[in-house]
Amino acid sequence: MAFTLRGICAGPRLYLVASVTGISIGAIAAIALTRLPPLTTHRITTPLNSAATVIPEPIGSLPDLPSLLISKPSRQWSILGGALLESGLPSLAVPVLEQAIDDDRANTSLRSALGEALALSQNGKVSERARIEFEDVLQANPNDLVARFYMAHWMLQNGKPKPALVKFVGLMRTVGNDPLWYKRLWQIMPEAAQQVGVSRLALEALCVAGM
Repeated sequence: MAFTLRGICAGPRLYLVASVTGISIGAIAAIALTRLPPLTTHRITTPLNSAATVIPEPIGSLPDLPSLLISKPSRQWSILGGALLESGLPSLAVPVLEQAIDDDRANTSLRSALGEALALSQNGKVSERARIEFEDVLQANPNDLVARFYMAHWMLQNGKPKPALVKFVGLMRTVGNDPLWYKRLWQIMPEAAQQVGVSRLALEALCVAGM
């Protein structure tokens, strides 16, 4: 899948670039009001409650677009893919992030971003391909927050609510001080808790234990 930023502007792919750079302010506002931003473009600014976990470095995103053409090739694809992901266009982000990975195979943040783009393009369902991406990330970095989050999603989707809840609670204890992570976790944790018979009050107590 080797193509260049110049090539992406030719023929049908011109529309893809126009979608990123020319999308109307109203459309972006509508996206922002109806969905949460992805985790892989989000910069965590609060301390983590875990000495073993490092704050992940976000991939490029919309604020980085002005530096697109002066960045090295792998960074260009990362910025473009992150901008598409952040704009609510995960399906378009997938091939761009694949190219970014081709140029920087050691970058696990890009692998997490590809897995997230695959999941978000299917309304949050973690497909087999996305699962493989996240598992590969966890082999390289067992404490990767984004991969842990989506693997817990996969467990819940595949009839394993108890281990999913354990992982969600662990993430909440680690990164729950961050507003975006707090919101994303509380969107999904109650479903896992309900399936294993844990009340909302008990779930809240589990999340603050050890914090």
